[in-house]
Amino acid sequence: MKKSKKIKTYKKSIHEKIFFGLIIIILLLSSLNMAKAKGWLLPEPGKIVIKESHIIELGSLTLEQKIAQMVIVAGESINRDAWKKLQLGGIHMFAKESPVVYKDVLKEFQSGMVIPFFVTMDLEGCINPLANFYNSSTVYSINNVGQAFQKGSEDGRMLKSLGFSINFAPVVDLGDQIWKCRAFNGDEKVISEFAEAYILGLQSQGIIATIKHYPGKALVIKDPHKELVEVIIEEKDLYPYQFLVEKKEVKGLMVTHVIASGLVDSEGKPADASENIINPLKEEFNGLIISDEINMLGFKNFYKDNDKMYVDVFKGGSDIILNFNNDPNEIYHMILVIKKAVENGEISEENIDHSVKKILEAKGFKVEE
Repeated sequence: MKKSKKIKTYKKSIHEKIFFGLIIIILLLSSLNMAKAKGWLLPEPGKIVIKESHIIELGSLTLEQKIAQMVIVAGESINRDAWKKLQLGGIHMFAKESPVVYKDVLKEFQSGMVIPFFVTMDLEGCINPLANFYNSSTVYSINNVGQAFQKGSEDGRMLKSLGFSINFAPVVDLGDQIWKCRAFNGDEKVISEFAEAYILGLQSQGIIATIKHYPGKALVIKDPHKELVEVIIEEKDLYPYQFLVEKKEVKGLMVTHVIASGLVDSEGKPADASENIINPLKEEFNGLIISDEINMLGFKNFYKDNDKMYVDVFKGGSDIILNFNNDPNEIYHMILVIKKAVENGEISEENIDHSVKKILEAKGFKVEE
């Protein structure tokens, strides 16, 4: 009996030790995850110095700081300290409960930032991220340029009041066969005129407009959020971009993940990783060129290796790269991968400098090289 009791006591002791050991492991893992999210494992950043009159010397930024300015991430509050520590270029915001919440969150993000974040949103006139408090009209219900201008002005006024700087709109794809609500009604000429009016309204309120998804056909075949998409680009697909770029009004242009052939050729890779797509754009358009989000499966599934994906999308030539991975250590890893590619001569530092200069000027700085 005594031996049996000792065995039971011993087993209980072992079980208790295993239980408490598991608790400790769980707590350690939770602490590690928190440390990652907060950026505690990241190196301390270098100090950025701004001269009087809002002047910044491009050469005063380290290569890592310049690359970081080209990155926009998901603006989740749990990552706030990490994103600030990395001195990234921008944060993308999603739905929140009220204007007060947006203002409070963005105030915390921008506090102490020598170079402020771009703050971006997809307020396209389809799914409405501000639906909890803002009744935004749909783009497919617009019938004339007056309505388009009014919508742009109202959207811009609301976004500006909340603390935003860029809206990833308007969509100028011809037709929307997937979501059924993201594109204006009409042919390429009508869509171009409606988009111009919307842009003028939006930018009159101090919000940067972004025409997308270059080179077109991102909404008609398969969803690039989920699948690789191959398209043949025709003259009418390019018409809205040519029309709006020639007007020299729009300040942003987003290149999408479609693998394009026809009038433009991405040479078998996603358009936003193709120098053959983006370099000709830069000759005609001096605004911000922005990649679509690189974790969309229509882009990510093209690559077997993340490092190759990172190099390709930066080498492609966009000024701003969207990466909504919520692990700060992965974002920092991407920055280091690009730094190494620049140092190895695979990516031109001159191109990095050109993009960062555009970004800083769009943020209101005077840039000295």
